[in-house]
Amino acid sequence: MAKRAAAGKGGVVISQEILALVKGNNAIKGPEVMAALREKFPKTPFNDASCQVAYANARKKLGLTRTVAKRPIGASSSAKKSSYVPASSTPVASGAASVDLIGLLQAAKALLQHCNGDAAVAVTALKQIAALQMN
Repeated sequence: MAKRAAAGKGGVVISQEILALVKGNNAIKGPEVMAALREKFPKTPFNDASCQVAYANARKKLGLTRTVAKRPIGASSSAKKSSYVPASSTPVASGAASVDLIGLLQAAKALLQHCNGDAAVAVTALKQIAALQMN
């Protein structure tokens, strides 16, 4: 659609004026653009919302903005999620069977003692057991 000068606005094409202002000064802000337009055309009424849209479009056209992809619905930042699970002495339900947390910690301690305190070896052993799908 072609741009046309509005007869009621004295032949002013707002988007072209705003584009010229932004080309002249890349750091100009929206309110400063409106003030410059009102100073340049004092008798012309301007729609603030359409001027802000023209300002945003001019900055986009000149490559002064960056587009940030939106996160998918339901995705949240990892900073909000916490992996902290409070320890308690009561059994914790895990699937169909309940697990004795104290007994589990004692078994982990025994595994570390058997691995001479090397946690990496203990983790490797647990991963191998999980890979075998043993219960």
